[in-house]
Amino acid sequence: MQDRRDCLRLVGTAFTLALLARSGPTHAATGQPPMPDPKQFQSGDFLWPKKPGVFVPYDAGPPRPVDADKAKWYEERDRFIANVATKAPYFTPAQIERMRKLTYEEFRAQYTGTRKPGNATYSVGSPFYVGHVAIIDVDQAGAPWIIEALWGKGVVRRPYSDWATERAGEVVWLGRLAKLSAADRVRIPDQARKYVGRPYDFWNFDLNDDAGFYCSKLAWMATFRSLNIAVDDDPNPKRVFWFSPKQFLYVARMARLIDPGPYGRR
Repeated sequence: MQDRRDCLRLVGTAFTLALLARSGPTHAATGQPPMPDPKQFQSGDFLWPKKPGVFVPYDAGPPRPVDADKAKWYEERDRFIANVATKAPYFTPAQIERMRKLTYEEFRAQYTGTRKPGNATYSVGSPFYVGHVAIIDVDQAGAPWIIEALWGKGVVRRPYSDWATERAGEVVWLGRLAKLSAADRVRIPDQARKYVGRPYDFWNFDLNDDAGFYCSKLAWMATFRSLNIAVDDDPNPKRVFWFSPKQFLYVARMARLIDPGPYGRR
């Protein structure tokens, strides 16, 4: 009888270990907060994922060295300036010249909000994240989906379960626009779904031009067109610099329901 109990205990232990191995790293093992519970989600909420303490390319694309990221940004900047008459015809000569003189280091400092442009102490080798934001779309069956603009893919919509699996180990913020009804907020993903399949374009500065998107532009436009709300209280969509995910996270209208700490320091 004792031998049988010992055998059953061994089988149970092995089964438990197998389950843990299949489930991946635990919160205790990774030291990172768990993924948000989808039971908290409402349509029109937003998620900000962040790889902790690593360098991520400015377009949140595949990993590449800092030097390659810098070279790619300069190449794209120069191409934008050469085609500014069609890409952003509202740019004034002074704004074009300002973009022509903008350095990669100044761009990253301003876009990430980690340094003021021109600060000599800025170090491109330090770990920071350019940021990303995604829109939550809860369907009629209660299943959460994610709508986001991704480098190399454009605007996509996919199940939250797939999104969470792909981003396992990342830190995630959850936000909701305050002082709006659930019926109002649901209009945000309803609008965003219209752009699924549109291309990714980091250099499309007009936040109300739906020809191409980067992640936070998609979130800004979906809110603007569905609710006539400029989330950053600037209703002029013709911008001369990017509206970043970090800016979006900290707009006065945003209630942060899950806030693991200051964005950019995790």
